[in-house]
Amino acid sequence: MKYWLRVTGLGAMVLSLNLVVSAPAEAQMDSGESIVLLSALLPEALTVTLLPPATTFVLQGGSATNPAVLPVSAVTVWTLSLTRTNLKLYGYFTDASAALVHTFLTNTNDIPSSRVEVAVNGGSFAAFDQSVPFGGASAGREIWTQSVTALTATGLRTDTLTFNINLNNYPLPADAYVGTLRVRAQATP
Repeated sequence: MKYWLRVTGLGAMVLSLNLVVSAPAEAQMDSGESIVLLSALLPEALTVTLLPPATTFVLQGGSATNPAVLPVSAVTVWTLSLTRTNLKLYGYFTDASAALVHTFLTNTNDIPSSRVEVAVNGGSFAAFDQSVPFGGASAGREIWTQSVTALTATGLRTDTLTFNINLNNYPLPADAYVGTLRVRAQATP
């Protein structure tokens, strides 16, 4: 019996050692696949920033040349969908007959929008005398336009706007005249 136990003990030890030494390597184990749905939305955006946001004029009665002291930079930034076809920048006043209004109570004369002119990026001066989608009738000006394509659906554009008030053959009494030019971009389908 001793012998049997000895052989069994020795056999069990050899068998255990054999299993450890010759056990096959286990393969990598992976979990099932899980997913995360991702979605991203880039909304359309269109902004115009004017720098500086104000400028002044020193007028000379009867003169066609009354430039603004400072030009204004119009910075237009856009991200548009490809359903858009055109992008335009407009400048306009709310009333063609009173782009700049008098401030003295005894004065009833105003400066009409047709006397206020803009030159874009050093071009020729043109009056604010067009009817545009915004503002008063005959009180605006299209400043620029461009087509929207896959290459131009996003962008940034800076334009220099130089202003002039043409008082040639327009009598105007001494006064302080104030007005607000509005600038707006529009993307059309």
